[in-house]
Amino acid sequence: MTAAVANELERFHQFVEGKLASCLSTDLSPEEVLSEWRTTHPLSDDLSESVVAVKQALADMRAGDRGRPAEQVIAEIRQRLESSARS
Repeated sequence: MTAAVANELERFHQFVEGKLASCLSTDLSPEEVLSEWRTTHPLSDDLSESVVAVKQALADMRAGDRGRPAEQVIAEIRQRLESSARS
């Protein structure tokens, strides 16, 4: 095990201990804790991809792309989730 992996595991261990010590985390499943960890500690590759996507979106906005209304996007996501739940 590399030192970087060992350090990452130690930080995750401390994160989980903090969740267990918190009264607010008693209803969290292990999967939810891991999901929260991944959200707050993205991998460097994920972060790099996100930065590229945000820069592209900003460039598109400057070029006049106004995007789509949030209501439309939410309706499409809801429809996809409902149809996949029926499958």
